Amino acid sequence: MYENFHNIFSGSNQNTLKICRECGGVCEHNKIGTLLPGEEEYMAKKLGISVSEFKIRYLDALKMDDETLIHVLKLGKLCPFLSEENKECGCRNFKPIFCKIYPVVLTLEDNKINFTIDKWCKLSRKKACRLYFETAIPLLLSLAIPIEWLRHVISYDNLCFDYDQLKKYRRGKNKYAIFSLEELLSLQKAEIKATSLRVDFSHDFGQKVEELVF
Repeated sequence: MYENFHNIFSGSNQNTLKICRECGGVCEHNKIGTLLPGEEEYMAKKLGISVSEFKIRYLDALKMDDETLIHVLKLGKLCPFLSEENKECGCRNFKPIFCKIYPVVLTLEDNKINFTIDKWCKLSRKKACRLYFETAIPLLLSLAIPIEWLRHVISYDNLCFDYDQLKKYRRGKNKYAIFSLEELLSLQKAEIKATSLRVDFSHDFGQKVEELVF
């Protein structure tokens, strides 16, 4: 399922990366990289390591009030896959799907998933880029994302954190740290009030998804 997604939707390319470099990759510093259910197993396999080793190297977990565990890329100032030297992504071809599709974000309304474009990201200001990322939406629909799981993600996905405070807070925790939602919210620095543009997807999703050419 995840392999099929990555084979069809390539995510960032030279056109989008140029815009990302100009803004310094702000989303790499300020957005939590959430993994879809089971995605840690897929990524570990692509790296050729065990799931337990993958968790220790790259992941933390968020424990929700109902005991649901959600895996996220290790919380810190930088994504654990991002090279500080050349700003290259170490998992570009199999990165978490929520990272790959950004600035497409998922919201809930009346227990239905809506897809919006986060205007906080500079890519959303380029029509060609926006249209390109919208091609990922039919693929997202095929993933059958659990509603209750997504509801948990939305509870923290638009937050920005004080990473210096977080660094001090996690001292003494295991490399694969588990944070409660209450702990996570206490590390909030400021809420990013990103306005979103609702996208109309009333057309036939059965059509073949074709990558747009810039």
